[in-house]
Amino acid sequence: MERLIIKCVRQKMAAGKMLLLIVISLMSIYPRTNALSVSFSNSPESNLKWHNIDVDGHRAAAFSICIDSRGIMWIGTSQGLFIYDGAETHQIGGESLSGVQIYAIVEHQGDLFLGTNHGLMVYRCDTGQIDSSLSISSVGEIRCMLANEEKLYIGSLSGLFVYQFNSRKMSNISRGLPSQSVYSILCDSRGILYAGTTGGLARYEASKSCFYPIEGSMLKPGSQSAFVNCMLEAPDHQTLYIGTGEGLFEYQPAREQWHRLESLGSTAVKSLAISRDKHLMVGTYDGLVQLTPDHSHSYRRDTRKPFSPSGNQIWVVKEDAAGNVMIGHERGISIASNSSYFQSVKINSLVETGESNEFLTVFRDSRGTLWLGGTNGVIMRRSDGTTRWHHLASHDGEAGNYCVRSVMEDSHGTVWLSTDGGIYRYNPKSDTFDVFLLTDTKGERISNWVYAIRQMSEDLWVASYLGGVNRISLSRFSGKGGSVKADFSLERGKVLTNDNISNMIADRKDCLWILLYGDRHLYRYNTKNKKNDRFDIRQMTGADPTQICIDNKNRIWCAYKGGVLVFVNDDKPTNVCFPPSGSDETALAMAPVNDGVWVSTMNNLWNIDGKTLSPSLVPIPQKGFSAIWDDKSTGKIIVGGLDEIVEVSKIPTDKAQNTGLIKMVLECADGEVKSFNNLIGRTEGVHIPYGGSLSLLVSTMDYSPDIVPHLEYRLVRKGSDGDNNWVVMPEGTSTINLTDIRFGDYEIQIKTVSSPAPPVSIPLKVGKPFWLSWWAIMLYCLLIVAITGAVFWYMRRRSMRIAQEREREETLRNVEQKLAFLSDEKHDLEARVEQLLKSREEMTRQQRLQAITEVKPIVAESPVEKQLETIAHIVEENISMLELNGAFISERCGMSEKQLYRFLKKNLNVTPSEYIRNVRMQKATMLLSQNYFTVSEVAYMVGFSAPSYFSKCFQEHFGMSPSAYGAEDKPTVKDSE
Repeated sequence: MERLIIKCVRQKMAAGKMLLLIVISLMSIYPRTNALSVSFSNSPESNLKWHNIDVDGHRAAAFSICIDSRGIMWIGTSQGLFIYDGAETHQIGGESLSGVQIYAIVEHQGDLFLGTNHGLMVYRCDTGQIDSSLSISSVGEIRCMLANEEKLYIGSLSGLFVYQFNSRKMSNISRGLPSQSVYSILCDSRGILYAGTTGGLARYEASKSCFYPIEGSMLKPGSQSAFVNCMLEAPDHQTLYIGTGEGLFEYQPAREQWHRLESLGSTAVKSLAISRDKHLMVGTYDGLVQLTPDHSHSYRRDTRKPFSPSGNQIWVVKEDAAGNVMIGHERGISIASNSSYFQSVKINSLVETGESNEFLTVFRDSRGTLWLGGTNGVIMRRSDGTTRWHHLASHDGEAGNYCVRSVMEDSHGTVWLSTDGGIYRYNPKSDTFDVFLLTDTKGERISNWVYAIRQMSEDLWVASYLGGVNRISLSRFSGKGGSVKADFSLERGKVLTNDNISNMIADRKDCLWILLYGDRHLYRYNTKNKKNDRFDIRQMTGADPTQICIDNKNRIWCAYKGGVLVFVNDDKPTNVCFPPSGSDETALAMAPVNDGVWVSTMNNLWNIDGKTLSPSLVPIPQKGFSAIWDDKSTGKIIVGGLDEIVEVSKIPTDKAQNTGLIKMVLECADGEVKSFNNLIGRTEGVHIPYGGSLSLLVSTMDYSPDIVPHLEYRLVRKGSDGDNNWVVMPEGTSTINLTDIRFGDYEIQIKTVSSPAPPVSIPLKVGKPFWLSWWAIMLYCLLIVAITGAVFWYMRRRSMRIAQEREREETLRNVEQKLAFLSDEKHDLEARVEQLLKSREEMTRQQRLQAITEVKPIVAESPVEKQLETIAHIVEENISMLELNGAFISERCGMSEKQLYRFLKKNLNVTPSEYIRNVRMQKATMLLSQNYFTVSEVAYMVGFSAPSYFSKCFQEHFGMSPSAYGAEDKPTVKDSE
């Protein structure tokens, strides 16, 4: 038997030696230092959560990602050039780059050299334009570029070129390439240049100015394995990673040895990168693979996982200085954070179920078990990683889904749950709960909806809705549950106005602090001396209290909509108001964190510093969290919401004000970025015309999806202190739009909400409106002069008209006196003629005088003649009126103006105005022929407003002036003019 055992041992030792020799021989053949071959079947769960970003609403493939020296992220896509500011993508270059496929981006002295399907294009960041003098299309379609000192290596489908930045000269160095289609370029740490083509890999010999193909059995000519898509030098500077159309290879130039990474199989590799923790990230046609010496992670599009990448064809992979991993694929870009600041844990990753639970309380007991209570029972996550969901059975043993309001551990290590089905006590031995229904001292009110349990000495104080506040000794909770009558109950109406308790805490001075539903007061009850106080929170703040908690300094914090009150001893409470955030600040949860508190509102999570009492927003995505717990065992704060908990690291929170600093403000025009000169620190600021609009692109350049800065801005006139009218920008928005700004000098102040750091100030000058320009002022002066002249002319003309009217009235009075005199003279002459003279001459004179004073009526016979007689009579009677016109005659005759017009036109072939003019002219000739009146008197007698106008009309009618006409009969009569 012993011989048999010895023989077996010798055989095993021989086999072991043989195996050892084989391993040593294999190591001598291929001494590898970076073994990354890991089986996917043993890959652990992915640890990166991806935030997917489309490219400005377009379905565009992202081929290249470049973060320049200013920290701006540029994205080259199938639809042109874009930037990402941490919240949104913006298209750059306008029509000149629209639809251009950009495969490579290299920055040089602030300019961007773009490798596109149209050749080399140069984008000038200071002007926002493509520099046509530097752009070169003769190189053909460019697939890769590499900047090395003052040279730019350009790999295109037409060969490999070198562009000299200083001399701006281009030279072709394609001689010796296995294929003219160059897809990757690498210059290793020794300065050796490699070119990856569709036909294989080649090394450049500078002394011979020629490429030499690298032989390798792995790269089979004519196959996809010879299609070198990408290359990367390993951190050991001894190995090159070669990504091909049929997998990933390791190549050691010193030994001319090749090795295939079997873990990737024959998947086409498109991009490579090394993370800051020295892990290899491989972008393939089937997702991203992260390789480490121990295992690998695979990230693919998975519709079941909301944090998976939105695309699988990984064209580019990159990691920035902050540890954010960025990949470009056929649907845009995806970003994942390697930091541990913010981590969301979905409920389906805690328990394998599709049920929902909105977490209302988070608690970790002394055994290390994490309790997550909510609307659908409680989830226990033990320290060993096992998880169990308790839906809680009722007191009669039936299964239920009672809501868990709070979790408490007493001084004996027993865990108690406040639920809508009574009080639950956890039994760790049986992993079950004992259910108790508490009644008041009279056995009338049942504490069914328990909201809080607090321990004082060996008593439990229980607060419930409809059941009030009751005290019961711990020793009374014996057995497996049942109904228990309270030892003491607060009388309704004496201490509290009702029994609808919403929250209760106990301080170190044996006092209970109580909130009631729909009550404006915060109640304090001293359990020792039975003294009670109430604080009118609505009177202090204008709002009702919603949450209370106690910190490690025994300070009581009471939250209301818009802020918190801090009670210290019996002093007047300190009011801490939240800065305006543009959202509902009704408190949902509050808990002590460090030396202060965190307050969760409807949309925000606030951190109030316990020393300065200054609030600041926690830079995580805006959600309404309903539970908060300072988990001292892990150094993180756990906040609970709907179907998820979020773990937030404390260390970055203390530096949140530095995390959210604004690092870039860019001026935009017509929705596009106008200039990439950083406006921060520019004294000249921005100038816009009056009535113009302004858009500013604001960025903190924090590209991590974990960090969500909340920004706000305000417009302040230069020299003024401003006010608190800050405008909060919605989450996911990074553009400020300003319109309808009055002219003057302003400052646009921008900062992170509640940040103690001073805001960034951008000077803004709004030009004067055109009506305040110098030429407008000159025009106003001319208008004033013109208006003054017009007023002067009008007043002068008015004075002249008044004078003319007075002259006319005076003349008419003189005419009346003359007529009266002539009338008297007529009677005297008639008497003398009858008595003394009967001669013809005297009779003729009498007839002439008769014609002056009266018109002998003509006996009318027909109706037309009678109507004409009436019209003539009206005209004769009112011949001196200035207002005499057709309307006046038609009104006196009892006919319309049209009838008058037709009547005169038909019978006399004249219009009413012509008829009046003719009568006036005939009357004037008669008066002038008598030589008793001057021309002016005649003009006024026949209805003209001015003698000059009468003379003009008379001249046109008779062909001579009135004075000349009157002088034909008696030239001795002198005109008064």
